Amino acid sequence: MKEKWHTVVLVLIGVIVIGVSGFIAMGALGFNERFFLNSATPNDEQPPTDEAVARIARQFVESTQSWETPVIGNPAKEVPLFVSVPIVESGGNLIDMSDPGAIQLRPPVSNAWLLENGLDFLNSGVLSQDPDGDGFTNLAEWNDKTAPADETSHPPYADKLVFHSRQQQEYILRFSARPDSERFQIMKLPSVKWPGRDNFYLRVGEASEDQKFRVDGFEERRERNNVGIEADASIVKVTYLPDGKSYDLVRNVDTIIPTFFAELEFSLDPGERFYVKEGDAFNIVKDAETKYRLTKVNEDSAVITYQTGTDPEQTIEIKKK
Repeated sequence: MKEKWHTVVLVLIGVIVIGVSGFIAMGALGFNERFFLNSATPNDEQPPTDEAVARIARQFVESTQSWETPVIGNPAKEVPLFVSVPIVESGGNLIDMSDPGAIQLRPPVSNAWLLENGLDFLNSGVLSQDPDGDGFTNLAEWNDKTAPADETSHPPYADKLVFHSRQQQEYILRFSARPDSERFQIMKLPSVKWPGRDNFYLRVGEASEDQKFRVDGFEERRERNNVGIEADASIVKVTYLPDGKSYDLVRNVDTIIPTFFAELEFSLDPGERFYVKEGDAFNIVKDAETKYRLTKVNEDSAVITYQTGTDPEQTIEIKKK
């Protein structure tokens, strides 16, 4: 018996389980004996109609009902029935966003503009947000009177041009001799961009072989130099053809003709810098309909004109950051 005690325990547990199961089954068989339904007696009687109440209800239904929006406050304003008036607490002040005379919640933008465009005026950074994803902040759209929730309405893309630096290339000329009464010897001296040395023998009206300049005139002149000796100071007048500017080449004096370039960047495509020569036209891929031209490159700024379609040409100056 001691060796088979676990068998005895299992037999006892089995007997208990069988007994409990039988008890539950017997209880289930007796459920129908515990529940019963009472029979119901129909009653079709209706109370008499209250004619006075019915008459009032009929008049109310048949009459036209109207709502007049109340006007309260000073200055007076409407209080709509089903639209709550947005009230914002800021800096201890309660601001009624629908009141044109209320304090501006996000200056310089008006409260009405924030409401009309469905902007998140409760967010302190709402003016720096760009809900339509066109690359311009709500503040920029406000300043330019465009729609901040419409990606097709935005300030000009020219506002996204950044000026980084002015680069210079030098074209150096020297009026060195006058071989005869009609021709002038003009030397092109080496520079970073044009390292070679060239000699041009030109008459008035002729252009150099590299098509960089044209001789326009000659003025014979003599002046005393720094030691008091009278020397040839004649001038050959030339036009630098790439930009159409005129220069005076004094005999045996090097004249530097600069060509300026602007290092620009379109900030909606960051990291893509490009160079434009002063006077040249250029395009922005994102704004293919607009024609841009770099008209002037200063040391700290660039002047750009642009025109879209038949719109008037606009001019902007981009300051170096």
